[in-house]
Amino acid sequence: MDRARTPANPRLTQGAVLGAIVGLTWAAALRAWMSQLAGDATASTWTTVLLVLLPGAAVGALLGLAGARRSVGLPHRRALVWAPVLFATALLDPAIFRLLITTGEGSGALMVVATALTGGVVLSRGRWTFGRVLCAVVWSMGMLLLFFIGTMPAPLSTPLGAWVCLFGASLMAVLSFGAALAHPHGIRGGDALLPWVGAVTGLAWAAGLRGFMAAVMGDESAVSWIGTFGYVLVPGTAIGALLGWAELERRRGRPRRFLVWSPLIFGAVLVPGLADPATLLDSGVGGGAIGVPLISVIGAYALAGRRPVVRRVGAVVFIAALAVWAVTATTVGGPDFALDTPHGVWTTTLYYGLLVTAALATSIPLRAQPQTSPRDGSARIAATSAR
Repeated sequence: MDRARTPANPRLTQGAVLGAIVGLTWAAALRAWMSQLAGDATASTWTTVLLVLLPGAAVGALLGLAGARRSVGLPHRRALVWAPVLFATALLDPAIFRLLITTGEGSGALMVVATALTGGVVLSRGRWTFGRVLCAVVWSMGMLLLFFIGTMPAPLSTPLGAWVCLFGASLMAVLSFGAALAHPHGIRGGDALLPWVGAVTGLAWAAGLRGFMAAVMGDESAVSWIGTFGYVLVPGTAIGALLGWAELERRRGRPRRFLVWSPLIFGAVLVPGLADPATLLDSGVGGGAIGVPLISVIGAYALAGRRPVVRRVGAVVFIAALAVWAVTATTVGGPDFALDTPHGVWTTTLYYGLLVTAALATSIPLRAQPQTSPRDGSARIAATSAR
């Protein structure tokens, strides 16, 4: 009976597709974090696409499917719990596997897998058994290690070191939220956690945006407390929290449609710098920090606007914004950003993924109230925050 219902329900397909988009964006952001750790020693190759981006899309699709199955009342699939194991496919690269065996390097893929799997157990509902306590220890150690490994490019006391540390930790927290979707009851804590999960997800998104800016600016990119934290990370965290609160209020039947404009917080913090347009791109802040939130709002209306004409116009403008990058990528970033190069595929995937996930999240205040209450409200927390 389960098999007969699975292909007939469009919500399962929607969950898998949205999960794939989020997972692909997450993997592209992870690659941006890795590039900050390795610096000039790293280079994008086609193995980046095969062993990082594609596994990210597959993991996201499986976890999105797990969340969708619960939302329609289908039985839990235990096999979906192991979806993060797909990240270990990085070890299929002979060079990485050789380093793992001979020097112990290249174990990052295994660290990501172990942290995600144990995080899913810890964050899901259940009694504090010996196994869950053991998972909590492993997860905590993994999160701490992935946080402090960010001090490789610079000390934690510096803006660069603090950003890279928060970048890695927030990415792993988001993956752990997603991993909890595959467990029978999802994330423990209920809908009340939505603003908090949104804040963490917003931080990870903003850190990914800063990673894209760094890729575009190259050696000219400078990380500062004001430019990176004041203008990017803090606003991103606040926006994520507001959109999480918007989802909470939507589920309670109190829609807050005005929160669709919350991404414009990015533009508000840039007002002092607008006096000198030549400095708009300094420290990774600039036209993108103004244009991206506007595109997010337009995309939100394209997805969930009340009037069909608004949705159509929004869709045209949003697609046009995506097309602009395809045309100007090499002009903005140089020949390495060509869409037929591995570096170009990675950066374009990251940029497009950030825009699409931002539009999905920004559309939350515009969405209709759920017609029926979910079997367990906490089961949809990570899926909603990731969007």
